[in-house]
Amino acid sequence: MIQPLQVIINGQLIAEKEATLGIDDLSIVRGYGIFDYFKTVENRPVFLEDNLDRFFHSAELMDLPIHYSREELKRQIQLLMEVNNIPESGIKLLLTGGYSVDSYSIAAPNLIITQQPLQRNLGQEKQGMKLITYNYHRPFGTVKSIDYVMGIQALKKARTVGADDVLYAQEGLLSECPRANIFLITKTGTLLTPGKDVLAGITRKYIIEIAKTHLDVEIRDVTLEDMKNAAEAFISSTTKNITPILSIDDTVYGANPGPITMRLQQMLEPIVFGRKVDLRC
Repeated sequence: MIQPLQVIINGQLIAEKEATLGIDDLSIVRGYGIFDYFKTVENRPVFLEDNLDRFFHSAELMDLPIHYSREELKRQIQLLMEVNNIPESGIKLLLTGGYSVDSYSIAAPNLIITQQPLQRNLGQEKQGMKLITYNYHRPFGTVKSIDYVMGIQALKKARTVGADDVLYAQEGLLSECPRANIFLITKTGTLLTPGKDVLAGITRKYIIEIAKTHLDVEIRDVTLEDMKNAAEAFISSTTKNITPILSIDDTVYGANPGPITMRLQQMLEPIVFGRKVDLRC
C-alpha cells in the first residue's frame, strides 16, 4: 500500500491531504510570502546549505521572521525525507505572511515544508527551448517571492507564438526568466549573465564557478544587443539544470545546443547528480 505524502506545517508532521491554511493568511489575501526549493538526488539534498542561505536572506528582506534555527530546519527536512522516502524529489520551504488581523499587516509567519516526486526533463536539456522577451522586471528581484502573477500570464503569451517561456527585459536590459537565470556566450567565448537585481540562483552560482576555470566570465548589465550578437544562450535552475536556448525572439542560435553550453552541461553534471550523463543530441 502506498503511504500518503507527509508535509510539515509549523514543525508538525501531517498528512498532505489533511494540511490546511487559514484563509486570512497574507499569502492568500495579498500573495505575500517567500519560498525556496531544492531537489534530492538518490535521497541526497542538493545544495541544501546554499538554499537555506537564500531562504533566510529572502525572509529577512521581506520582514518575515523564521522561528526555527538553521539546524532545526535541517532536522525537519531530514524527517520529511525519511517518512516520504522519495529518492528523486523537489522540496519546497514556504514562509507566509501569517494570519493578519487587518488583512495587510505582517503577522507570525506560517512555515510549510512539502516534498513531491521530481522527474528530470532530459529531453528538454538535450534539445533546448525557445524564448521570447517580455517587458517586465520583477520587484524585489533578489527575493524568491511566491508572487508569480506576471510569469504565469507571460507564459500564456509565449505559448501562443510557439515559444516555451519568456525572458524578462526592460529598458534594453535582460534580467531573468520567471523560473530560471539566463546566460549568453559571446562569439569570443565569454560567458555573460545579468548581475543586478536578479535572483541569486544556486545552479547559476555553481555554473559561474566551473566556467571561471575555462572561460572569461562577466557578471554585469546584459543588453538586448548582447543577446542579438551572442553565439549561444542557455538558462539554469534547480529543475532545468543547464537547458540550451535555441532562439530568443528573432535571434536564432542554432538548431542544436552550442559546444560551450554542452561542455558546461557535462561539467555541471557530476556536481549535481554525482555522475555523468550523455547530454548530446
